[in-house]
Amino acid sequence: MLYHALILHQLQRSYDIGKDSHSANKKTTLICTHSKLKVKPKTDKELTMHYSENLATAASYLKKSIPHMMANEVPANPINYTLWYNYVANHIPELNKALDSLTKTKGNLTPRLSEELYRYYIINEHLEDHQKTLESITQLAAQLVNHLNDSMLGSSNFELEINANIDQLNQAASIGEITAIIDQVINTSESIRTANRHFQDNLQLASEEISNLRQQLKQAEKQAYIDQLTQLYNRHAFDRQLDQLINTEGLAENVCLILADLDHFKSFNDNYGHVIGDRVLHRMGELLQDYCPDNAIAARYGGEEFAIIVNNSTIEDAQAIAEMLRHKTQQLRVKIKNSDKVLDSISASFGVARFQTNETAECFIDRTDQALYRAKHCGRNRVEVYQEGWPPAV
Repeated sequence: MLYHALILHQLQRSYDIGKDSHSANKKTTLICTHSKLKVKPKTDKELTMHYSENLATAASYLKKSIPHMMANEVPANPINYTLWYNYVANHIPELNKALDSLTKTKGNLTPRLSEELYRYYIINEHLEDHQKTLESITQLAAQLVNHLNDSMLGSSNFELEINANIDQLNQAASIGEITAIIDQVINTSESIRTANRHFQDNLQLASEEISNLRQQLKQAEKQAYIDQLTQLYNRHAFDRQLDQLINTEGLAENVCLILADLDHFKSFNDNYGHVIGDRVLHRMGELLQDYCPDNAIAARYGGEEFAIIVNNSTIEDAQAIAEMLRHKTQQLRVKIKNSDKVLDSISASFGVARFQTNETAECFIDRTDQALYRAKHCGRNRVEVYQEGWPPAV
């Protein structure tokens, strides 16, 4: 009961703070029109996202989520509550599968795993919206440059016409009339030259702004698709890349997948702390960046598990890549800070499979995971290639 009361108190505080923040700063979204940008307040429906439950239903989900948090020994903070609320409500089926799989294979969730799940399943949707907004702004800026170029070209043409008129007037007969017209033409020509220089200045400023926008877009893409610890693609980027390849005619049949899992990784954290564990993950990320061939895409799949998509490859080639990476992993060394000890027992198990026509990405990953599971249960530090009709691994 005390645990329930603490959770309710904390959630009520979070709700009050969120309500005050919402009142002070209404969320807005940028929309592009043909001529300019407008800021449009989000509607109440948009702000509520997928949470349309009434008070009674929400209270029921609260009661159901608390036992899950207690069973996994996770604190009742906003991240964990959001994950398990969505779990019991089944708002995001993929999140439910991930939580079931992780709690089954890893035991209790660590704070790092909770944060990764929260970023991937809860936040990434908004990161994609942010990227689309930046792309729209960049397109709008490009249109501005085109308008400026057109205006400058029109001014230049007009100046040529005036110069032609000057030549014609110089050949006329009435001196007094011609002199007055010449003065007017010269003044107009000077104005056009001044305007032209003004357009050129504006064009330079617009080009600099576009350059800045593109840098912001690259940064947003990096935040959305790069795992900060390993500097590899994250799970979200992996899913997009794999989906694109297996749904492209002429490429899908030559796609292979490698899943790698660091052996006994939990013991690194238990014996040396999470800082050393993070350092091992960082070094593994560097290894994959250095040694994966050009036709391979490496990603952090989750926790201590990594995925490598190999395009335009045979199963034999993919197996050879996995064997090479296994040997390189054995050579990793991580020095224990404030100690003479060096962690030299790092190894990984690998599962390999080739895409089969008309199968889903989920099925493809599952077959590769079966090969990894077999490598783990047959001694670790080895590579297993998926075979049809395998007996269950023991």
